[in-house]
Amino acid sequence: MGKLLFILGAVLLAYVWWRSQQIKDKAYQAVLNRCYESDVELLDGSIALIKQGPTKDKLGNWHWFRHFQFEFTSTREHRYKGLITMAGFHVVDIELEPFHIN
Repeated sequence: MGKLLFILGAVLLAYVWWRSQQIKDKAYQAVLNRCYESDVELLDGSIALIKQGPTKDKLGNWHWFRHFQFEFTSTREHRYKGLITMAGFHVVDIELEPFHIN
């Protein structure tokens, strides 16, 4: 019985990790699209998970939110921060700090 619980736990952890990677990949693609639309460059080619957890949305429904931070540049001289919020596989919001325009 103990071995079965161990295997089920390992499978569950692998599934949670796999799903988290899929969500991060979707967030990364959304950030790339926003950077392209805003004519800025994503720096370091990555996003970083900074916060996650259950939170109520505007309608009072519970969702598991993930907040990823990234950096971008518009002039290649200054770094600016951005934040993307995901609820599952859905992009809730992408925020870019105010930046200089060439």
